Amino acid sequence: MFKKGNFILYETIGVCQVNEISRTDFSDNNQLYYYLVPRFEKNMTIYIPVDSDKVTMRAILSRQEAESFVLSWPGVKCKKYSNDRERAQVYKQVIKSGNCLELASMIKEIAQIEQSCKGRGKMLPLREKDGIKTARKLLFGELATALDIGPEEVPDYILSQTGCFC
Repeated sequence: MFKKGNFILYETIGVCQVNEISRTDFSDNNQLYYYLVPRFEKNMTIYIPVDSDKVTMRAILSRQEAESFVLSWPGVKCKKYSNDRERAQVYKQVIKSGNCLELASMIKEIAQIEQSCKGRGKMLPLREKDGIKTARKLLFGELATALDIGPEEVPDYILSQTGCFC
């Protein structure tokens, strides 16, 4: 169980802070709920039962884990897919899981696809645009919170620490 004040990764919303843990006024049951406030979207509160297994919630990386993760960035490998449909299914699973390594791989993959598209004078497909936007929101939000920087600063931070971004 998380504690009040903890930062957690909440499925596709991203980093949230546990603002309160209590019973709700809107439910007749006696369940405890987390009152979650998204870190980068302050005008929203999420109410989720403490024992819910319907969504992915996990503690975010510590500062030390985030620093180590950033240093491992150059070694993150892109996956190979047999077709676009398989890639789309994997991307949905990666986003739902919130796994940092998988999100980094996805970001790198889509960045390579984007470069390839640009080289051919084409636009990045909408599915990939949406995918990289969500993957960056999740991963960069988590790294930013752990490193106490803004999400927009994460790519430059990775570059400054490793000499490469993609």
